[in-house]
Amino acid sequence: MKGLLKNNFLTVYANAKVFSIFMFLLGIFVVAVVSQPLLIGYGLLCMVGFSVNASVSMKKEFVSKWGKYKLTLPVKRAAIVKSHFISHLIWLLVGALYAGIVISLSWALHGCPYDNSIDVVSIFALGISVSIFMGAFFFPLFYLGGEERSDIFLLISLVCGIAVVLGIISVLNLYLTPGVITILVSAAILIVCSLLMFALSYPLTVGIYHNKEY
Repeated sequence: MKGLLKNNFLTVYANAKVFSIFMFLLGIFVVAVVSQPLLIGYGLLCMVGFSVNASVSMKKEFVSKWGKYKLTLPVKRAAIVKSHFISHLIWLLVGALYAGIVISLSWALHGCPYDNSIDVVSIFALGISVSIFMGAFFFPLFYLGGEERSDIFLLISLVCGIAVVLGIISVLNLYLTPGVITILVSAAILIVCSLLMFALSYPLTVGIYHNKEY
């Protein structure tokens, strides 16, 4: 598993390096100015963006034939799939770390830009849940439809992830009254639902990959 994770990291590294530099420079700008929407947008972009990079890089394995070569190695297909799921979560954590650092620096310089500091929980809940839902949709689609359609599958998965999150939020708003407790409960529900779907997506993806012939 360590070898697979290392391979995934090297595959993503080139894109992640460029994206990291971009987010670093953008982060300096976000910290320098006082803008609530910009801070929210930056946080969401970090968490979703790094996960998108990880998913985009999967195509490189198959274009370079490395994805097919791995099948000749003494590793199970389930382990290959698991490594991609774990890598997705790792890059999500990297994005969350970037977001946390920039938001913390902004608060230290300018103070909290929100009506209630607990609102930051909603930002992280949205970014994390969208990213995880996106991965849950993307992986089975990728192995089912092939790398040739991976770009459109990624777009579809991102849209579906956003739609599911907005749908859950809409339902929660119907039954929960505004307040601190509601923010925390809503954040917990979003993350739990996304993790549950991510977990269910794993055996589905493994099943699809087992039946895939190259």
